Amino acid sequence: MNKINVRVLAEIAIFAAIAFALDLIQDSLFGKVFANGGSIGIAMVPVFIIAYRRGLLPGVLCGLIVSVVQMLGGVYVFQGKTFDNEFLKITGPFFQIMLDYVLAYTVVGVAGAFAGLYHKSNTKGFRILWIIVGTVIGGTLKFVSHFLSGLFFWLDGYSKFMGLKSDTWVYSLVYNGAYSLPNIILCTTIMVIIAAVYPQLLKADDVTKDVFEEKEESKAEVISHE
Repeated sequence: MNKINVRVLAEIAIFAAIAFALDLIQDSLFGKVFANGGSIGIAMVPVFIIAYRRGLLPGVLCGLIVSVVQMLGGVYVFQGKTFDNEFLKITGPFFQIMLDYVLAYTVVGVAGAFAGLYHKSNTKGFRILWIIVGTVIGGTLKFVSHFLSGLFFWLDGYSKFMGLKSDTWVYSLVYNGAYSLPNIILCTTIMVIIAAVYPQLLKADDVTKDVFEEKEESKAEVISHE
């Protein structure tokens, strides 16, 4: 787990491309509903898959690639001069980009922190549990990233959503929660189905081989000590 080689990099690139394509489709479908960004769909699923196949580092790297490629299509950045605070005049655009773009998909890969627990579980019930825990945490971290951006940078009072003006933290909570919660539920459900019906997708053959070889090496060490 977490070993980075050519095969792993190829998998990361493939799943990142799938995630980006799904994100584009989502945005085209929900662009008018969420005018300030955000959409409902399954774009997080490819990142979750690589995270559980390969672990934390590959999962985070996959999410980061999705974020970077997404930025190449254009970003919306508040100008520093729009802030009253001198510190935010200088750093505001940087922090907004970090929260809305760089971290948004990168943190989804944190689900890979539970990959080891998933693969070590002896029962389907526990494997499903670790799938739910990881995907909910990864999706929630993405929501938090967007929520904080809305809290600090989108309270301009010019936008409205479900009757709320963008001048309080409630707006950011409701706006970002309106698409983040369905995404978490939808993506978690799909990952649970994958784990239950087609778990091979979450288990890389060379990872299984590495685990087997480690066990054999451990046995050999025990015999040699005896």
